[in-house]
Amino acid sequence: MSIIDQIKANLSIIDVLQRYSGTYFFNERTNRRQFNIRCPFHNDRNPSFTIYTKTGTFRCWSGCNDGKSGDVIDIVKLSRGVDTKQAIKILIADYDLGNPDSDRVKECQKRRTYWKRVSAFKTEKNKKIIEAINALHEVKQLARVTLGTILEITDLDKVGELYHVVGQIDYWFECLAENEDTQGQIKALQEVSRFIHNIKVGEGRG
Repeated sequence: MSIIDQIKANLSIIDVLQRYSGTYFFNERTNRRQFNIRCPFHNDRNPSFTIYTKTGTFRCWSGCNDGKSGDVIDIVKLSRGVDTKQAIKILIADYDLGNPDSDRVKECQKRRTYWKRVSAFKTEKNKKIIEAINALHEVKQLARVTLGTILEITDLDKVGELYHVVGQIDYWFECLAENEDTQGQIKALQEVSRFIHNIKVGEGRG
């Protein structure tokens, strides 16, 4: 593995940005796959600096870094005003990358592993959310068709508590769409899973 590959594999873009550009982050923001902040390399009135936590890259949409996507090496180049070779030397020295057993390297590897796990978790969670939303859409459509057959009060006996289902599904939709509330999404996924399971069990008995 080349030294450049080692740098990219071991160093977190969040950590490097904080160290060299003086940018600080809230944890809830850095848990996202990508997010925007004000660019630390120019007088940025609007958040034009996109950070991609999964790939460890960034892009300033106002033209910093010659308008190209950058990585941790480019962050040092822009922050210190040095060339690529010097930026690599700075990272090697500051993170003690010449010693693979150093505490800093181990800490960087630990952080990198953490971000990979976070990314994998979010990918799987988003997949389950899409599956849950699709399943709920089907149930909601069937429920509305059935509710459309209610012409008299006595017809309510035929559908039982079905008239509550549409409202409950809309509530789950809101919970699943709330990206900032991971715990709420997980709870909603669990409830939807039980709900869909009970429907399938009921269909099997029918």
